Amino acid sequence: MGVRTVFSCFIIGLLWLSPQAHAQETVEVVSFNIRYGTPGDGENKWKSRRDRVFSIFKRYKEGIIATQEALPLQIDQILEEVPQLDVVYRSRTEVDKEGESNAIFYNKKTWRVVSHETFWLSETPEKPASKSWGNTLPRISTQVVFQHRNSGKTVKILNTHLDRSSNNSRVRSVELILRTLMTETVATPTILLGDFNAPFDDDIILRVKEFFNDAYTGDELEGCTFHGWNGGSHCPRIDYVFYDNSQKLKLKNFKIDQWKSKQLYPSDHYPLVATFELN
Repeated sequence: MGVRTVFSCFIIGLLWLSPQAHAQETVEVVSFNIRYGTPGDGENKWKSRRDRVFSIFKRYKEGIIATQEALPLQIDQILEEVPQLDVVYRSRTEVDKEGESNAIFYNKKTWRVVSHETFWLSETPEKPASKSWGNTLPRISTQVVFQHRNSGKTVKILNTHLDRSSNNSRVRSVELILRTLMTETVATPTILLGDFNAPFDDDIILRVKEFFNDAYTGDELEGCTFHGWNGGSHCPRIDYVFYDNSQKLKLKNFKIDQWKSKQLYPSDHYPLVATFELN
């Protein structure tokens, strides 16, 4: 074996042993319907509870926090209070930054955005504010591909909020989301999460589980996520974190964060917290 061949093998060996080549990265992903700001919420109006919401963001600021119902004012205040975070979002309204969004916050020192897209849950997904299938309001999904700055590993987050009133809309929306994810040309470990406005035994949840794993595996009676400001562990489970079967994505831990301060909650939904290992 010549010197050049030996040297080449040595270099290949170093690359094979490189920590970056085989390092496992841990990512904490949160789904949190923060409840839009409205004076009609009384003691739970945004001005009264925002410090509690800030506490949640500070707790999970090292990871990725996918929100639902976030208004531009709320987003701006969260970023001001938690400067370690940056955000990707597009309001569901025709004019951007004038209404609710599925804003996805992320630690800007750990992650960088590779690509992002917001589409409407309608017959015309590229048309802003479009509605179909009985939607009471425009509904959207926002998806972002993140890359870990140190390891280069990537993960896709698709964050959605399905219609509350129309079952037909939820069914058609889930099919649109699945079709969007299944037709991607680049295989990226994918996490699908958000407020699905449907219980665990609903047909749309069963449909999603044909392709994705449910991060929650506990007693369904204890899987409460939408407590309506009342707290407790017995309430509807309508928020979910799903993840694909990729060997590059492994669930390490999952919890529903029921934290409160002085008997008051940050939102009418609990945050869902899933920890994944990126291989």
